Amino acid sequence: MFSYIFMKILERRPERYDTGINILSGGHAQKIRKQIVKNFVKPDMDILDIGCGTGSLLIDAANAGANATGVDISKGMLVVAQKRIVDNGLKDRITLHNAGVVEIDSLFAENRFDLIVSTLVFSELYAEERALALYQIKKLLKPDGTFVIAVEVQPKKPLKRVIHFLVRFPLTVLTYIIAQTGTKPFNRITDEITQAGLNITSEKRSFLDSFIILTARKPANASSDRTGLPGTLKAEDDRSFIKSVWDFIGPWFPNPVEPGLRVLGHPDRKSPVILTSNFHLTVRRVEKSLNGENIFLLVAPANGINVWCASCGGELNTHSVITAIKTSRINERVDHHHIILPQFSAPGIDRKLLKKETKRTGVFGPAYSKDIPLFINNRKTVFEHNRAEFSLLFRLEMLLSMNFIVWMVIGILTLLIEPNMFFPFSIFFWLTGLMLYAGFPVIPGKSGWLKAAVLSVIEVIAIAMYSVCISQPIFSHWDTMIIVSAINMWLGFDLRGIVAGVTSEAEWLMHQLGMSSFGHIFSTGVFNTGKIQQDISKCNNCRIWLMVCPKSVFETVDKNKIRVQRQWECFSCNACVTQCSEEALSLKDAKKTTSNKANAADAKKPRG
Repeated sequence: MFSYIFMKILERRPERYDTGINILSGGHAQKIRKQIVKNFVKPDMDILDIGCGTGSLLIDAANAGANATGVDISKGMLVVAQKRIVDNGLKDRITLHNAGVVEIDSLFAENRFDLIVSTLVFSELYAEERALALYQIKKLLKPDGTFVIAVEVQPKKPLKRVIHFLVRFPLTVLTYIIAQTGTKPFNRITDEITQAGLNITSEKRSFLDSFIILTARKPANASSDRTGLPGTLKAEDDRSFIKSVWDFIGPWFPNPVEPGLRVLGHPDRKSPVILTSNFHLTVRRVEKSLNGENIFLLVAPANGINVWCASCGGELNTHSVITAIKTSRINERVDHHHIILPQFSAPGIDRKLLKKETKRTGVFGPAYSKDIPLFINNRKTVFEHNRAEFSLLFRLEMLLSMNFIVWMVIGILTLLIEPNMFFPFSIFFWLTGLMLYAGFPVIPGKSGWLKAAVLSVIEVIAIAMYSVCISQPIFSHWDTMIIVSAINMWLGFDLRGIVAGVTSEAEWLMHQLGMSSFGHIFSTGVFNTGKIQQDISKCNNCRIWLMVCPKSVFETVDKNKIRVQRQWECFSCNACVTQCSEEALSLKDAKKTTSNKANAADAKKPRG
């Protein structure tokens, strides 16, 4: 269990994953792999490892003579796995696929594998996703084929549950802070596997009953028929006051709701299907905007992050949309083949792959949910409501949400160290924040830090003048000057990226310092400094750029030609590059060129 929690941290560094997980587990992870290979793998056997990671089990299985196939949703993990496979001379015996868990049935034929293995994967899946994955596993297994799953579970006995909670809770908090993600231990693993039509043959648990290795077989006469449609949610089914408050004070951390299909009003087989991410505030706002409409709202797994950040950061991607469509079985509920995608999801969605895997055509809707009703009645309105807004109200919302936790932490420390300074500190903190966020368009300077520095100079001069007026040395309040400047510089941290929709200053600084990431919040691995470039000879003027660009960089000229007109507005979100089917767009600067879609889908925008 300890190793499972820290696995979520190590996944952020694929090249260090095996070393870290073996150290943290005391070699237990490696022993599990060896045990599975020794007990179940035979020469010439066809095996599938779901969530294969860096390929350790695949390599062991191939060395034992098996024909091994691995599937993982992480491209970083697969890059490491491919290198290790080549280094071991096993590229002819091992095949890798970049896909989600519920995409495996589209990759392989029925009755394909003798053995399917999944270690430390299923606790990351939500209920409908697990149900579909188990159905597909049964479908892909040969008659009498074996399924082996190693996963974290809830202990059965009350005392062990208490001990498990006390040990797990601090590790869960640590993982959440560092990696902004988490897992839930299984409650009903044996029931879910049995309901999928597999026969459990063995079960081994750890000392605290918190980890299980379970073996199941596919009956020789097993049916591939599916059961009834999964359930749906209504808007009122998962409302939460705590989550609603957290929406506005804790955006540095995910705030998820259960992914799945929501029914708004009384939709029928002709009703629109609209997609969004499983960020609580986003779902609530979309539901509010669609009040009175008859809609299927499909909530995709995106680690509880808003659409734009999740899409640019890789959490809301084609695989997560495919997962949402397949688990909801929306294709069996409606007669049409369209799905309305959020405009801000464009950097991460490959519509060609989406259509291939789900038979659904992705159509980008307006930038904000309040305009969806207009779009449903007239899709041409998307060209009127496709620009990101950075209004005063938005900037004030960002002031509260991006700084509340910092104010609270410093405020608590102030109460403990110097209680009399709490109210002066609080007043200054929020007034300064108000001036920076509300006055962003008029304060001199391009950079958020420069604007904060301008404000700091004014305030330091004011403090110095106050000192002179009370007959004290000009720098007698030097400590206050330092504190004031420090608060200003924090409030100015990435201010331009937060409230103006431009390239992240924080990521630029990290890029210059050689840092690759800071937890789940900032990442420079795909940092782009270039501006959009257009190859007119390849352009077919399809107007998709007009739909997805949030800054109106493109315009129609000479009646029907789409051209770059406001290049200075581009902040390298990659939405247009990703969606251009003719590869007529690229991001270029003096140091590097980003033009292929794999890089475009992974581009990163600052949080908020």
